[in-house]
Amino acid sequence: MKSLSFLIVACVFAFGLAPLQTDFRCSGVVSSTVGGAVVISAGMDVWRADRWLPRGVDWHQLPTNSSDLIYPIYFAVPLVVFRIFFESFIGVPLGFALGYYGNVSLLSAILDHLSGGFARQTRVKRILECFWRFSYYTFAFLYGCAVLWNKPWLWDVKQCWIGYPFHQVDDSVWWYYMIETSFYYSLLIASFFDVKRSDFWQLIIHHLVTIGLLSSSFTINFVRVGTLVLISHDVADILLEFGKLTRYDRNLKAVTNVCFVVFLTGWIITRLGYYPLVLVRSALFDAAGLIQPDYDLLDFTQVPYAPRVIIAMLFILLLLHIFWTVIIMKIVVKTVTEGEAGDLRSDSELSGDEEKTKLVKQNGKKVLVKRRASPKSSKCDESDSDAQPVQNGVKYRRPRRE
Repeated sequence: MKSLSFLIVACVFAFGLAPLQTDFRCSGVVSSTVGGAVVISAGMDVWRADRWLPRGVDWHQLPTNSSDLIYPIYFAVPLVVFRIFFESFIGVPLGFALGYYGNVSLLSAILDHLSGGFARQTRVKRILECFWRFSYYTFAFLYGCAVLWNKPWLWDVKQCWIGYPFHQVDDSVWWYYMIETSFYYSLLIASFFDVKRSDFWQLIIHHLVTIGLLSSSFTINFVRVGTLVLISHDVADILLEFGKLTRYDRNLKAVTNVCFVVFLTGWIITRLGYYPLVLVRSALFDAAGLIQPDYDLLDFTQVPYAPRVIIAMLFILLLLHIFWTVIIMKIVVKTVTEGEAGDLRSDSELSGDEEKTKLVKQNGKKVLVKRRASPKSSKCDESDSDAQPVQNGVKYRRPRRE
C-alpha cells in the first residue's frame, strides 16, 4: 500500500505540472503560467541565447521547442501503470507457464501482482522486472532502428554537427525521444518499489544524467547525437536483461553462460567501443570545428556553454560504464573459476539460485547455512526460512530461545 500511495502522489505531481508551461527562449524575460497566474521573471541571463547556441542564433530559430519536454513527465506515470498491467497480463502468464508459481492458480497470481505484488521484494518480482525491461529495450531498439535506418547521421556521425542547429526533427524522431525520456522518468518512479540492487544509487545517477542529457540535448537541438546514444545503449541492455532471465532457470545454465559471453561482447563493442571512441570522440574533436570554427572547448570563459555541459554528461555516463565494466570483469573471473555466470547487478538481498550456502554468525562463531529449495517451485526460491546451519559438514541445531 505504501508503494500504491507513492504512485498516487506521483500521479498528482506529474499532472499537477500540466498548468506549468515554461519557455525560456526569451533572452531577458522568462514567463510561465502556474495555476492560471502569470509569473514573470526578468533578468534570467542564464538562458541568454548566446550562452547556449552558436554565434548569431536565437532560440526562436531552433526547430525543437523546449516546452515539449513536459510530455515525458505526463507520459511517465501512465507508463508505470502500463508496466504493472503488462507484467500482470503478459509476464505473469508466461511465468505461470514456465512453472514459477507452483500450485497457485493463474488468476490468483495475476490478482496478487495487481493488488501489490508489483511492489514486493520476491524472486518472481525480479523476474518480472527483467522481463519488462527486456521487452521495453527490445521495442525501443527496433523502433530506433526503424526511425534512424535512413538517417544520414546513423552512418556518419559528423552529420550530427554539420548544419547544426537547424536540423529538422520529424515526427518519428520526436516520438522516439519523448518515449525514451518518459521511460527513464518511469524508472525513477519505479525505483521506489522495485527490488533494491547493490548499484541502486549508481542507477539513480544514471537515470538522472540520462534525463538531463536527453532534455538538454533536445532543448539545444543536439537531437541527432542523442538518438545515437540511445540506440547504442539499448543493445547491451537487451542482452543483459535476457541473460538475467535465463539465469533464473536452473535448467538453462549453459544458455546463461552463452548469453553472458554475447552480452560481454555487445557491452564492449557499444559501451567501451562505439560510445567513447565514436560518439564522445566526435563531440570532442569534430563538433566545434564544424559548428563554430573559432570555438575552444578548453576556454571556459568562451560562450556558448552548452557543448561543455553536454560533453560533461557524456563523460559521467562513460564513468558509469567503467564502473559497471569493473563489476562485469569480476563476474568474468567468477565464471572462469566457478564455471557459471552470476548476476551482473545483484539484488541487495541474497540473489541467484546457485547460492546454496552462506556464512552467518552464531554464538560468536561463523557457521555455514545451507539453503533448501522452496517446495512451491523447483525453479524459484522465495525465502530462506528453511535454512539449517551446517558446521564441518554436520547439521547444527540452533540453540533454543529462552
